[in-house]
Amino acid sequence: MANPDIIIIDDDPMVGELSRDLLVDAGYTVTLVQDSLEAIPTIKAQMPRLIVTDIMMPGITGMDICKAVKSDPALKHIKIIVVSGKSYEVEKQRAFQFGADFFLQKPYNVETFSNTVKSILNDSPANPAPPPAAPVAPAIIQEEAPQSSDLDAGQIRVTVWGARGLPTTLPNSASRYGRQTSCVSVETRDHLFVFDAGTGIVDLGKEIVSKKRHYKDIWVCLTHFHLDHILGLGSFAPIYDPNFSIHLIGANDPEKSLKEVAQATFYSSYSLTKHPPKAKIDIYEILEDNYELMPGVKLSSMYANHPTSTLVYVLDLLGKRIAYSPDSEIWGDATAFQDYDEKLGGFVKGSELFMHDAAFTDADYETRKHEGHSGLSIVVDFAAEKAQARELVLLHAQPEYSDEQLDAMLAAAKARVQQRGFSLNCYLPSERQTFLIPGHK
Repeated sequence: MANPDIIIIDDDPMVGELSRDLLVDAGYTVTLVQDSLEAIPTIKAQMPRLIVTDIMMPGITGMDICKAVKSDPALKHIKIIVVSGKSYEVEKQRAFQFGADFFLQKPYNVETFSNTVKSILNDSPANPAPPPAAPVAPAIIQEEAPQSSDLDAGQIRVTVWGARGLPTTLPNSASRYGRQTSCVSVETRDHLFVFDAGTGIVDLGKEIVSKKRHYKDIWVCLTHFHLDHILGLGSFAPIYDPNFSIHLIGANDPEKSLKEVAQATFYSSYSLTKHPPKAKIDIYEILEDNYELMPGVKLSSMYANHPTSTLVYVLDLLGKRIAYSPDSEIWGDATAFQDYDEKLGGFVKGSELFMHDAAFTDADYETRKHEGHSGLSIVVDFAAEKAQARELVLLHAQPEYSDEQLDAMLAAAKARVQQRGFSLNCYLPSERQTFLIPGHK
């Protein structure tokens, strides 16, 4: 069988099959790959003239595929079109940085799609002889005072240590909502989980050490490597205590791996810390998947609609679900080509506590769309209608917003809930605001 002209890599059957049919009708031979983990072996085996790949897929992302192809001397001649609903300018720049020949935004024009492919293929060389195929690599939430006693069996304590974005200049004014960046802790009587390592993690670490909390294993889950989500990691006190084991979890990005982030944080001469870690540190580089951290505790991850390889997390433990998504843009206008809202809704459904990006007021979102953060009303509607949440915690408030503006945002969220008849409680948290999820009665 002759090598195909084109390999399409897309986990969405509707989009993948439509793209294939359009190109087959235009006279091309096409292979559709729906499992991204099979993409590189298939490319090496079939040596197409062109690859059309989505960005956000379980397994490895389209950016990873682009980087792998263009860094392989035997493959780098292959043309690549990156197709994505992530239309952020930074994503386009990253695609070209990793060698893409064209960036096509979803939803694309079905009438011009084939001509776009033809124009990219015009300059591509004939297929070289393929090398040997590579082997496939094997609810009711109670607000609680921070100084609570030890938890009972089945109880979960969620504490917000930081929920603001990182400003371009350091603010001179105090804020009732606090100024620290992303960090949320989830505690049970026996375990501690931490989401993101922004500056909020510094106070969490001090409390763990000063109160001699009995947690020896701490799971730190990073959504991504933007500075406001990792800035406090090197100043997390338990890292310098040999009595602790730190399990660092996150998704690799084509620009840097989780291991490289850890090395730069703990060992670089440019890092904020001056001493190497004393705790045992394990690094878990994960994909979009489900992971059993220990018996009865499952961590699920999904790629977020945000620049760079960013994750949404769902933690299932003690019969409860907690969803954490501080950097995620909900569109509010899903189409057959842009199904992020539907996918996210199904992923977080059933959560006792839904924590989501609501960086902008409605007015500001109109001028800040497609930057990777969400507008207030869209998030409230999504939480009630698609996520079917009962408790919504609004995260990543703009650092430039005053307390009065944040008060107005929270009031607007509650007013929308009342006007639309939603059964939803909304919170815009301050630092150290704590929620208690009760156990089964």
